[in-house]
Amino acid sequence: MTDDTIRLRQPAADEIRAYVQPTGEAFAEAFTEAELDLERRLWELDRLVGAIDGDRWVGTGGAYSFRLTVPGGEVAAAGITMIGVTPSHRRRGILRLIMRWLFDQARERGEPVSVLWASESAIYQHFGYGIGTLQSTFDIERTRMTFARPAPALGRIRLVDRDEAIRLFPPIYDAVRVGIPGSVARSEARWRLDQLEDAEWQRAANGIKYLAVLEVDGEARGYAIYRTKSDWGEMGPNNTLLVFEVVGLDAAAERAIWEWLAGTDLVGHIKIWRGPVPHPLMLQLTEPRRLGLNVREGMWLRLIDLKAALEARTYGGSGSLTFEVTDEFCPWNAGRWRLDVGGDERASLMAPDADPDLTLDTADLAATYLGAFTFADLARAGRVGECRPGAVADADQLFATAIAPWSSTMF
Repeated sequence: MTDDTIRLRQPAADEIRAYVQPTGEAFAEAFTEAELDLERRLWELDRLVGAIDGDRWVGTGGAYSFRLTVPGGEVAAAGITMIGVTPSHRRRGILRLIMRWLFDQARERGEPVSVLWASESAIYQHFGYGIGTLQSTFDIERTRMTFARPAPALGRIRLVDRDEAIRLFPPIYDAVRVGIPGSVARSEARWRLDQLEDAEWQRAANGIKYLAVLEVDGEARGYAIYRTKSDWGEMGPNNTLLVFEVVGLDAAAERAIWEWLAGTDLVGHIKIWRGPVPHPLMLQLTEPRRLGLNVREGMWLRLIDLKAALEARTYGGSGSLTFEVTDEFCPWNAGRWRLDVGGDERASLMAPDADPDLTLDTADLAATYLGAFTFADLARAGRVGECRPGAVADADQLFATAIAPWSSTMF
């Protein structure tokens, strides 16, 4: 139940230092002036909201305005950020108030979905989020990163500074991201301040950030963003190369970048934090087990406007399917819906009188929306009810996607 002493208010520009205090207290961290200055330039002030008890900020929440790639197109999306409640005010309904405000604003702005990166996923499942993408991590000894089949040499790779990267990298990313469900469009500010910035406070213990571009006949065909953590011991160098992003306009360009990274001198290990699933290196290396590949949830997704979201993507063929959907936090989504997909692979959604083919919660439907999971996966997990024999298989045929969803943009 919500505490009657709590009220919501949007912060003014000159209140940001006090406003962020609950976030720092929730995460046991403090914003430095440099960090706060950078975040101010990324935040959208009219999308921030906070909870106040008396004259003290006790909770925060905000959103970024994104364009999210979905199968066959893209949608507007609210990227939830800055969620935090000061420890003294937990279990008083503050987060529920903030999430309600953010969802209502997203509806007003015509954003049919919301996405976020969860520090504690159990929290956001209460608000109807499902796993929207998967991500992979690995840590491989550099000398074990050998390729099973030779490939022709491709272009040259050189290190660039941030100004040149801001000119060369975004067109490559944009060309690739429109075909990968789960990817979000990046503004110039996000590129400059988030992806490419290398302030001292951002390095922590992970070393300097490097920016490398692959050029073929003078044309930029791919890039890598990575850090190198220095580590010298009695037996010599054992640096760690931490890769944030490798993007190529085609498979050959991406492989050429990985081969170049694998040839970096003085490096003992190569790691990634946010790779795709499946990762192409699993099929390219002589010893894929050496990657030590781990898979975990990536970006979480919430269907705020179920009808608009399902009508925004394309499908794997024509057909009809009727869902019975439960949605406690966004009751306008709850009920019976019939999905009709025509020959153009576009769908319409309406409320029918017919019996349902499937019953499921909105969070489970969200997990299938981009293609991270199939309805057969939901059935094996006991998270979908099949009311008509064969309905699960029919749903998987309709929702089939050619490319696994992935997002490499943290926010």
